Amino acid sequence: MPDFTMLPSLLNLHQIDNELHELEHRLNTLLKDQVAAKADINRIKDEILEMESAGRKIQATMAAHELDIKARQEHVEKMRTSLNTTKTNKEYSAILVQISAEKAENKKVEDVVLECMEQQQKNGENLQSAHRQLAAAEAALAELQKLNAQRVGEIESRMQKLRESRRIALAKIPRDAAQQYERIRKKYPGQVMAPVEFDDNNLDTITCGGCFMSLNMEDVNLLRGRDEVRRCHSCGRILYLPEMIPHDVISPG
Repeated sequence: MPDFTMLPSLLNLHQIDNELHELEHRLNTLLKDQVAAKADINRIKDEILEMESAGRKIQATMAAHELDIKARQEHVEKMRTSLNTTKTNKEYSAILVQISAEKAENKKVEDVVLECMEQQQKNGENLQSAHRQLAAAEAALAELQKLNAQRVGEIESRMQKLRESRRIALAKIPRDAAQQYERIRKKYPGQVMAPVEFDDNNLDTITCGGCFMSLNMEDVNLLRGRDEVRRCHSCGRILYLPEMIPHDVISPG
């Protein structure tokens, strides 16, 4: 095989991009866990706000009913006092009927107040439970952030070095080839280039290592004879032969 420079340079860039892509995935996974934890905390906070609002509404309802009960009781007391000033049995009986009706209505309102008290107690218990959940979730997030801080720092440091290596590697590639590479990278992040694969059991079977569609011997001969970009007819990835992979990849530790 001739002494190629462009394809090995593309492969060098490809290997750098592969590692960058993998590190980005790892970083996103770490941050995704934190985002999910924060979303859970926000959900609990929203539930607490709803329960607090519900508690205030229940309290306001109870206060209104208690004022109603008090007003009826005062009315009953006035009617009882007026019994002493009635002049006929008919008037006396009419007041007794009114007193009985007011007492019955108060009993209904008192039952409603009792229901409100039960709701308030249950709401208070749920609120306490939600606050415990919130404290636990916030503690878990703090621990996760602590554990991830070093990992994130290491990944970002490695990515920074790789980006510098990428800049150097890209500068060594002819402009047209670099432009083709960058266009394909938008479609296949981390998978711009694909090896030509041979079937050991059938030498006539040659495929693209990216999409696994068939290639022909002409593609192989062109790759072996010319230091130029050859792309898969099916997926468009840049093809290379396994023996072209460089050993001196630019990748600072």
